[in-house]
Amino acid sequence: MRSVMAPQQAREYKRSMSKPTAARTLAMATIVLMSILSAAGGALAQASPFSQSEKSRARLLGAGGLDGVRYLAGVEIRLAPKSLTYWKLPGDAGISPTFSFEGSKNLASATPLFPPPRRYPEAGGEAFGYMDEVVFPLLVTPVDPARPVTLALKLDYATCEQICIPARAELRLDLTPAAGQSAEAALLRSWLARTPHPAGDPAAPQAVMTKGSDPNLWTIRFTGEAPTDLFAEGPQDWFFDTKRVGEGFDLVLAQKPAEPASGPVEVTLTLVYPSKAFEIRTTLDAGLAKP
Repeated sequence: MRSVMAPQQAREYKRSMSKPTAARTLAMATIVLMSILSAAGGALAQASPFSQSEKSRARLLGAGGLDGVRYLAGVEIRLAPKSLTYWKLPGDAGISPTFSFEGSKNLASATPLFPPPRRYPEAGGEAFGYMDEVVFPLLVTPVDPARPVTLALKLDYATCEQICIPARAELRLDLTPAAGQSAEAALLRSWLARTPHPAGDPAAPQAVMTKGSDPNLWTIRFTGEAPTDLFAEGPQDWFFDTKRVGEGFDLVLAQKPAEPASGPVEVTLTLVYPSKAFEIRTTLDAGLAKP
């Protein structure tokens, strides 16, 4: 036999059900959170714990698949106020970051990419690096795309304010084929977009090199818009300085190997623009120069 509430009992029951309870509030919050994740495509965090150092902390991030085979990942370094860390060429002083993936599983290669740096005065010279935060994107290629990749990274870098402090971070992150795009994907893709377009991009400006009487100096002009800054990388033990002059740059040989060298030297130029960057390669007849 069904029991029927009296009208007064029904009104009291409806009032009690309308009052918030801890359980009901938690359930509603869970529903809202699930709705947010659903609207974001179900994106979940994919990040290692931070490795803390004296003036910085670092972690690995994963974005998910990049092109059906490779993954997009990255190394995030957050820096204390007024501290900087360095580009792949540190400038007049400093320590460039190094990446060791020994101990990783199902990893064919992990290629770090470097966003263009800024110039900072340091000890009477210039440092090339980053303040506040930097993310080095990683292009990760698995041995077997059907199996997960375990990234095991030993990152050595330095943070400098008045003195340089070496730092090491040992980080691990699993990348799985079915993970989809993570909550960190937008951040990683924004830093990936800052990295230079690789050499050979048909959209890159062309460099026009001229040589004067000084064997250590070349003048560089560019077709199209001139970059706002220029950095030059030579082979091992070759170092070049760059300086803005009008609409172009002077490229100066600062150091060369102790052993005699002759013939052309290949130099990679990083051209920096407000919203993009390019790498181009050129050769210099620098064998007879004597810095």
